[in-house]
Amino acid sequence: MNGHCFLQGLVCLLFSVLSRAQGSKQLRLVDGGGPCAGRVEIRDQGSWGTICDYRWDLNDARVVCRQLGCEEALDATVSSSFGAGSGPIWLDNVRCTGKESHVWNCPSRGWGKHYCDHSQDAGVICSGFVRLAGGDGPCSGRVEVRSGKAWTPVSDGNFTLPTAQVICAELGCGKAVSILGHVPFRESDGRVWAEEFRCEGEEPKLRVCPRVPCPGGTCHHSGAAQVVCSAYSEVRLMTNGSSQCEGWVEMNISGQWRALCASHWSLANANVVCRQLGCGVAISTPNRAEGSDRLWKARFHCSGAESFLWQCPVTALGAPDCSHGNTASVICSGNQTQVLPQCNDSMSEPAGSVASEESAPYCSDSRQLRLVDGGGPCAGRVEILEQGSWGTICDDGWDLDDARVVCRQLGCGEALNATGSAHFGAGSGPIWMDDLNCAGNESHVWRCPSRGWGRHDCRHKEDAGVICSEFLALRMVSEDQQCAGWLEVFYNGTWGSVCRSPMDEVTMSIICRQLDCGDSGSLNTFVGLREGSRPRWVDLIQCQKTDTSLWQCPSDPWKYSSCSPKEEAYISCAARRQLRLVDGGGSCAGRVEILVQGSWGTICDDGWDLDDARVVCRQLGCGEALDATVSSSFGAGSGPIWLDNVRCTGKESHVWNCPSQGLAKYYCDHKEDAGVICSGFVRLTGGDGPCSGQVEVHSGEAWTPVSDGNFRLPTAQVICTELGCGKAVSVVGHASFRESDDRVWTEEFRCEGEEPELRVCPRVPCPGGTCHNSGAAQVVCSVYTDIRLMKSGTSRCEGWVEMNISGQWRALCASHWSLANANVVCRQLGCGVAISTPNGAEGSDRLWKARFHCSGAESFLWQCPVTALGVPDCSHGNTASVICSGNQTQVLPQCNDSVSEPAGSAASEESAPYCSDSRQLRLVDGGGPCAGRVEILDQGSWGTICDDGWDLDDARVVCRQLGCGEALNATGSAHFGAGSGPIWMDDLNCSGNESHVWRCPSRGWGRHDCRHKEDAGVICSEFLALRMVSEDQQCAGWLEVFYNGTWGSVCRSPMDDVTVSIICSQLGCGDSGTLNSSVGLREGSRPRWVDLIQCRKTDTSLWQCPSDPWKYSSCSPKEEAYISCAGRRPKSCPAAAPCTDREKLRLRGGDSACSGRVEVWHGGSWGTVCDDSWSLAEAEVVCQQLGCGPALEAVHAAAFGPGSGSIWLDEVRCGGRESSLWDCAAEPWGQSDCKHEEDAGVRCSGARSTLPLTTAGTKPASNPLPGIFSLPGVLCLILGALLFLVLVMLVTQLLRWRAERRALSSYEDALAEAVYEELDDFVTRKEGLLGSPGFLSDDSVDKLPYYTRDGEEYNDYRFAPDQRTDGPAENYDDAEEVPVPGAPPASQGREEKVPSENEDGVTSSQKASSLNFSREVTDPGEGRESPWLLQGKKGDPGYDDVELSVLGTSPVTFP
Repeated sequence: MNGHCFLQGLVCLLFSVLSRAQGSKQLRLVDGGGPCAGRVEIRDQGSWGTICDYRWDLNDARVVCRQLGCEEALDATVSSSFGAGSGPIWLDNVRCTGKESHVWNCPSRGWGKHYCDHSQDAGVICSGFVRLAGGDGPCSGRVEVRSGKAWTPVSDGNFTLPTAQVICAELGCGKAVSILGHVPFRESDGRVWAEEFRCEGEEPKLRVCPRVPCPGGTCHHSGAAQVVCSAYSEVRLMTNGSSQCEGWVEMNISGQWRALCASHWSLANANVVCRQLGCGVAISTPNRAEGSDRLWKARFHCSGAESFLWQCPVTALGAPDCSHGNTASVICSGNQTQVLPQCNDSMSEPAGSVASEESAPYCSDSRQLRLVDGGGPCAGRVEILEQGSWGTICDDGWDLDDARVVCRQLGCGEALNATGSAHFGAGSGPIWMDDLNCAGNESHVWRCPSRGWGRHDCRHKEDAGVICSEFLALRMVSEDQQCAGWLEVFYNGTWGSVCRSPMDEVTMSIICRQLDCGDSGSLNTFVGLREGSRPRWVDLIQCQKTDTSLWQCPSDPWKYSSCSPKEEAYISCAARRQLRLVDGGGSCAGRVEILVQGSWGTICDDGWDLDDARVVCRQLGCGEALDATVSSSFGAGSGPIWLDNVRCTGKESHVWNCPSQGLAKYYCDHKEDAGVICSGFVRLTGGDGPCSGQVEVHSGEAWTPVSDGNFRLPTAQVICTELGCGKAVSVVGHASFRESDDRVWTEEFRCEGEEPELRVCPRVPCPGGTCHNSGAAQVVCSVYTDIRLMKSGTSRCEGWVEMNISGQWRALCASHWSLANANVVCRQLGCGVAISTPNGAEGSDRLWKARFHCSGAESFLWQCPVTALGVPDCSHGNTASVICSGNQTQVLPQCNDSVSEPAGSAASEESAPYCSDSRQLRLVDGGGPCAGRVEILDQGSWGTICDDGWDLDDARVVCRQLGCGEALNATGSAHFGAGSGPIWMDDLNCSGNESHVWRCPSRGWGRHDCRHKEDAGVICSEFLALRMVSEDQQCAGWLEVFYNGTWGSVCRSPMDDVTVSIICSQLGCGDSGTLNSSVGLREGSRPRWVDLIQCRKTDTSLWQCPSDPWKYSSCSPKEEAYISCAGRRPKSCPAAAPCTDREKLRLRGGDSACSGRVEVWHGGSWGTVCDDSWSLAEAEVVCQQLGCGPALEAVHAAAFGPGSGSIWLDEVRCGGRESSLWDCAAEPWGQSDCKHEEDAGVRCSGARSTLPLTTAGTKPASNPLPGIFSLPGVLCLILGALLFLVLVMLVTQLLRWRAERRALSSYEDALAEAVYEELDDFVTRKEGLLGSPGFLSDDSVDKLPYYTRDGEEYNDYRFAPDQRTDGPAENYDDAEEVPVPGAPPASQGREEKVPSENEDGVTSSQKASSLNFSREVTDPGEGRESPWLLQGKKGDPGYDDVELSVLGTSPVTFP
């Protein structure tokens, strides 16, 4: 049996390891040429699978790019654009918002559910973190990394080859072949990257390499780091499978070893190979070596002086396939002992000799040969390097035989022309040779007969040159354009056209760059058939990123007629063109205009859509495209119409790179000019709307937060003005950056306040590229910007209240004006406190009807909740007025506990003296400022009111004091949830006329006999709630508002986009929506509460939007509003609401249902718990909450595998007795400094038990059996007990023996005896448990000792009888605890130290905020009445009268 248990445990352990290995999903992009582009694949359950492209868009791509650390998404590709994948299709119909942390967290059809095949695999193209700029292409140049908006150069200080290897691999550019330093920074480089990268060379991306900040923020350097990457990364010589200094030549090309073709293989090439391998110099290049079958046909044109073969010019364009056996081979001197003769001037091959490269001995010669100023390596002026100087050849006697030697020596094919008279320009330096008389067969031109080395009678105007057959040239043919036309290539002495298939963007980019016509271009397919005939030299050109010219691009072989005439390529390059938006009120909106050939012209709107607009916005650095406008919506332009029928995919770098009708070819006029509206350079995000929140600017690739270092109010004013959000009322710093903020803007804005846009403000680069800050800058804009008190036209500390609203002074209405509002005004004006609010002031005729609901503690009136929806017009003379204490010399009395107004008094706010009181009133957890649990602030603590005697008269005082209208309901029994802190009042007996609730008669301040389950609440008539009513949708349906105690519909006129956006945002359904006017007439009758809602951008909720007054029938039934929002509301429960706390907690990645990584549901998604402070106490709560028995282990460091999504909880601190993890103290939700490598887990003793479902906030009513008491569990328990008994006996005997041998003290003897007795007592209790008649019954299970985090032991989860306090604890009722049968009396246990509890039952060691605020009531947005909005019903809010805890169970409820 013991072996069986051991095997059982071993199997469980192996299953746990396998489960952990397969539990976490992985993401990658494949077949895209790099890690940041390609087909999207997810690994799950050991298999890589794909995503179907149905509804695949840029929001989905953003999630993928961000998850992979690949910066901004450039394109979301469909239809298997990167090739069809294989294996499972994991996701379909993915609908990301763009903000999810993992793509599998996005809404979809469901895991593994799809209706597509691999021909519809989705792909992504991301921008990446690093680039190489200023080189011959994307695979060479200066190293730059993305920093905020700009690319920032990296210095060459401590820049190593492993770092370069990581960069080349990340960019899909092969391997690093060289690193260059000492390169001066450009004038535009205003800053340098302030870190050194310490890559090992095996990292997948540069951003994951270790980094070391440069001392003082400035890196030691001698210039910018430059890297050259190449697909050609290694060379070797092979003979019968072994690498030596002779054999056929193999090269590592894009990770694969390929043999090189012998065609055009020269001794100069061979010499470079031998030098590179440390094998001396090349002796010969024998042909017809067998070698490999995988022959690489590219041709190398070395001069012989290069250090590496890949430094030589390469041509692959038009190269024919290499026949089997025609493998390039080399014999190097390093494999022989012979000493090579030194080459000298007299060494020449006699005319008529047929010495060849294959057989001619190679002398030790440092001379080199090149052709210059001919546009390529195979044409130009002939130059020879000797004694460190490049010199020329005189053209006396220069002919084709001489030219043949030069062309063959350089591997450039046959000689086409031998030019003289400095055809390629006059050289400089020595003239090395004259009167050459080559036979044409010599291996080197300096071996030809001549006048003698360095002897001549010429000048440089007689310099000789050659044109070889392998010389290639490129041009565009057009009548009137330099960078657009028919593409032609010069080959074999003749110009011919190029075929356009397939010719992708990489190929066009290389062509345009080679022609000095910019970095991008487009293929024009709308041009007509070209006149005349010519060769069509080459087809199927397929350039790679590592190619630096068209000549290096593989293609079909040269052929006179490679394609039909209609397939000749016409290319338009984007040379020096400019783009702007005009007549749109700013630089990021307006009519699209392009500068071409010195003239500004427009784009025709045929086919103009959001993909086209995305390219324009990104090109201008104006953020995201919001709209693509047509029909000259920004007015008709003038001048040329440059483009028509533009069909961008959205990923192009320039709008003129998009397919179109052709430059200046159109079928429209200026009344069809296209326009664009972009999001702009700056935005406020994370606030209550578009006019408040964290300041972010668009870097061209992504939104980047701005730090609060030196962020000033004038800068905030510019931002608010640019966004149309009024004026800045506050600038907030010290706000933590979000978890997704992996970079911060590296400039400080120095606005004066008058600039029209933030982008034109002066900027100062932060020292070292890092801005000094204490967090992210946050700005609050408002239409409410100033306040004053007016009397007889002067502003003093008394008078009617006027507010500056959108630049105009407006008097406020006295309706619902409260003394709390007045107190805020007085404080804001520095006028003390409010004494009274007299009515009937004349004031202004321009009355603002919005109502403010201040608690009295706000610093500014605009910080108070505001309602304008449904508010009626204010009658003339009904102006809000205030008399502040700052205008009088009287000293206000201090409020004290005895201040109250006797029942029946009619004291009103207008006449009642105001004492100097810091008390405040609020309603919480009710969904708005006019409903919720009543709380009062006193002495720095928020406390509640007990519901003893609580009625509508008491509620009336609260509602009036808060300016919330009439009381509709006075709730009790913690209807809005139990509060915390003190209970300030009990047995209230208000008359209903008191000005403050604390002036009502009561038992006395702070005196009560209640607990928080009896907290009082109110629902006032001004309470408003919003919902959508639909049978099957969360974020679409009939819009309803709760007003005056009743749900009613909303009228749809006029309800513009701003209004719909605010509604959807308020309902948690995204930031946009549409009004559906095609739905049928709604059944039934109900109030139609409000019409003519007109929200503004500055409004943060529907309640702030002006409208017509409340009216029972504001419109006809056919005008009720039905809205469809673009987003999805975060679900309050994983399944359908309501749900239990148990359903919001789960374990994942373990070997059973009762072990694994702890995950909690919050904010609509599952997330993990950080292991900071994670101990057995927290594990105990989790295990008990899940019905999994006692905790065995608190697991750290993502032992069950790292989770995904948010890390919801950190620094969780439980006492161990809580019924739910939500009751434990912790950091606020989502605030963590952890990574998923620190995810917490648990191991519980039993299997998961099943409890009846109860709503969140209630306790289960059954006593489940611990999962450990299955038959195998019982057998293992018995065996374990016996083994433990034997072990105890052995240990005890050993201790006694050691005690006798060492003659320990009597104290140590007593301690050993105590250990023995305690263990013996435990074993006796075990035997009693196993032998009792009630074994396995609920009432016979003894409790295991409970250990606190400090090592203190408890034999029960309750206090021992002699340790109980006088008052009951917070979470217990008055009934006594039921004893557990079989458990020893508390007096037999050891005396234990128990944390003290305060009056409310809160353990004094728990200092962090409680998680209990996450408990949820039924969501009113689900289409049914919410219980807390109905009258009456003071039922049990979720607390039980008697609780019992036993081993492996949750508390049992006794009704």
